[in-house]
Amino acid sequence: MRTDHPLPRTLLPRDWPVAIRTGCEAALGGWAITVVPTLAVFVATSSHDAAAALSMGSAARTATALWSLSLGGSYGQAGSPDGVLGLPLLGLSLVVVLLARSAVRRSRLAGPASAVCTVASSALVTALLLVLATPAGSRTWPTAILLPALVALLAVADLQRRGTGSAALADWWARRPAWVDPALHLARATALLAVVLAAAVLVMAAAVGGAPRMSRLHDALSGGGVIAFIGQLLLQAAWLPDALIWALSWLAGSGFRVGEGSLFSPDAVIAGPVPALPVLGLLPTSPLGGENSSVGLYVPLLLTLATLLVAWRNRHELAGLEPGQSALAGIGATVLLTAGTWFACLAASGPIGPGRLAVVGPARATTVLLVAVETGVGLIVGSVLVHPRARALTERIERVGRRAGDDGPGTPTDDSTETS
Repeated sequence: MRTDHPLPRTLLPRDWPVAIRTGCEAALGGWAITVVPTLAVFVATSSHDAAAALSMGSAARTATALWSLSLGGSYGQAGSPDGVLGLPLLGLSLVVVLLARSAVRRSRLAGPASAVCTVASSALVTALLLVLATPAGSRTWPTAILLPALVALLAVADLQRRGTGSAALADWWARRPAWVDPALHLARATALLAVVLAAAVLVMAAAVGGAPRMSRLHDALSGGGVIAFIGQLLLQAAWLPDALIWALSWLAGSGFRVGEGSLFSPDAVIAGPVPALPVLGLLPTSPLGGENSSVGLYVPLLLTLATLLVAWRNRHELAGLEPGQSALAGIGATVLLTAGTWFACLAASGPIGPGRLAVVGPARATTVLLVAVETGVGLIVGSVLVHPRARALTERIERVGRRAGDDGPGTPTDDSTETS
């Protein structure tokens, strides 16, 4: 007689093959998009200089080191003549994030157990790639931590977005205070406007004289080949987000450094020898307005004016809050922007060579402090002043002031008339 037995329970979720494939795709996507152009450049340039041609294995290890630059790693050794290259390729970091996000969203993971499988497979594949293809002496181990952490964050966010994640986390978010959403909107709008201002600074630097310097350096390094030209262009494009963050620190007034003892800020330029990287052709050669000019001192006001504009554009949303909550929205946005500035400055810092070139990036502490003050003044004061009650109070004070002026010492009163 046939007896139906229930299927044995398993720890794996029902969609575990999809979850494992998603983790592998998230890890391999960024690595492959780095390896393919690197191999193409090595193959194209080897015909020009066969003695200096590297093997395909060495090229793959170099590409792996470049991939790790986008995820906290570094290339080279501190004791070598060329030093360490550790300035993150933030453009490649954005590509890695977008590829991993696309993989997670397309997979539509069933639940937290599926997310665990995805994170585990991404960690395993990342570790395997680093073990097999890391150049000797390079510090690539942070990639083995940051990439799985990124996949975990993306998976949790996708599960919560689709309502299949943690119920406790969803309930906590549903009970958020009324000022949280306006604070997020203020912070996002201010960040976008700051990026636009930083991009305008880069365009201005290129127009003043940076573009010809970049072109000369690019032509000198590309070797004349089309593939080498494209590869060099992609490498410089991967550093453009770093340059945007440097421009933001320039806007804040603190500036940035390219080598120990150097400083590039609106009111001071202390330069020194720098590597022949085309993106460094955008570095300013003098303070804004020239030597002994005070124009650069007023540049940080642009950030404060931008935050006042953001508060004004969001006045209708802020009007729906109590005055205290409106102020909290401005404070919350300032805290978010300050934390984001600290993270951005950390991400856009790293060595680009030996000796003094180990110190490269924004002046982190000063930039964070100045951004907190410059954006805080605009957001907090602006969030309070655009509130209807604040405007009503201001109008009432103005009326009282005008009445007091009309009843001043020069205006005769009833008592003075009777006395005369």
